[in-house]
Amino acid sequence: MRSSYEHLQSMMKDVLDQLGYPDEVYQLMKEPTRIMRIRFPVRMDDDSVKIFTGYRAQHHDVFGVTQGNVHFRPNITEEEIAALAILRSVKSSNLQIPLGGSSGGIVCDLRELSFRESERLCRGYIRSIHHIIGPNIDIPSSDAAVDPQMMAWMMDEYSRLHTGMNPNFIAGKPFVLGGINNKQTAVEQGVYHTIHALIDEYNLPLKETKVMIHGTGNIGSYLARMLNDSGVKVVGISDPQNAVYHPDGLNIPEILKQKDHFGIVTRFIDESISIDEFMEKESDLLILTTKQEQVNVNIAKKLNTSIIVETVNNTLDQEAINHLHSRGIEMVPEVLATNGGIVYAYLEWLEYKQGKKFTDKEIEEYFKDIIHLAIKEAKYTSLKKNINMYLASYMIGMKNQAEAIRYRGWL
Repeated sequence: MRSSYEHLQSMMKDVLDQLGYPDEVYQLMKEPTRIMRIRFPVRMDDDSVKIFTGYRAQHHDVFGVTQGNVHFRPNITEEEIAALAILRSVKSSNLQIPLGGSSGGIVCDLRELSFRESERLCRGYIRSIHHIIGPNIDIPSSDAAVDPQMMAWMMDEYSRLHTGMNPNFIAGKPFVLGGINNKQTAVEQGVYHTIHALIDEYNLPLKETKVMIHGTGNIGSYLARMLNDSGVKVVGISDPQNAVYHPDGLNIPEILKQKDHFGIVTRFIDESISIDEFMEKESDLLILTTKQEQVNVNIAKKLNTSIIVETVNNTLDQEAINHLHSRGIEMVPEVLATNGGIVYAYLEWLEYKQGKKFTDKEIEEYFKDIIHLAIKEAKYTSLKKNINMYLASYMIGMKNQAEAIRYRGWL
């Protein structure tokens, strides 16, 4: 079975071939131009010293500056960091944001670290990579699991190492240090605006649009609540064990009240159904938010929806994509649906560059406009080339980068 990295590279190769670019463009873009592997010591609270491994990957600097998250996970690998850097480039290009993709991470389990150990870890990471990041080089930003305090430590450490340079280019900071409000739910907001953009583009009546949400994690629960509040009819929601569905809509506030620490919402609902039954129910939009499952062609054959929104990369396998396209079911990939964090990081960087502070209203308008424009462009490309939106999104993301490389005269 191919890894996610190999799947991504295969997709890139197919897309660039279809766009007519020579093989050397793929050879340049298939891997990051720079991957730095670091090992650095951290003094623990018991006075012992532990050595941590970290990474920073930069896909390319064809746009001049790269930007990407910092991830703290015990299972992070160099290959995953490389794939995330490439995906960041594709996502930014889909949003028409002129930044290359980067990514970084530390192999660790934050749950095992104290507050002060976490601080020393963040500072040690910046000391190890400070010479390859900067406002005109590479902009670290926060992952969903990285809080503003951690980004503030990184910002402060950078300022100690570069005393004559403003460290505010680092994104994901606390609001009082130049951050942006509500950054912690940026990914969820991005999916929310994506869904509303799809409703607008396909002329669906808001209050009659039937949405099913597969998963009750952070994204699934947020979308259920926000879509319900905006007037969309949430007709189904699943948890790790079962699901609940009603064609006339669900009482979402009441259902979410029952959610336990394991994400279970159906434990006390008598009319709950199995996940298999749930996937066969009728809807206008099906939002996939679970990380454990992959939709294969057998599951795809049972789906009874018009639009599928993928919020976890590689949830739909290639056979499923081909089958769904043959049935006329539209698919919005993760590279198009989960870009809220990129928008927020970009706006925070713009604040730094322009020396001004956006109002909450301005941020909301920018956010909505960028997401809606990306959906509109993907739909236009899919219709023009008679392809699904899944492929169209990668075409836009790859073409913008390839054209920048061509104009630069690199190849």
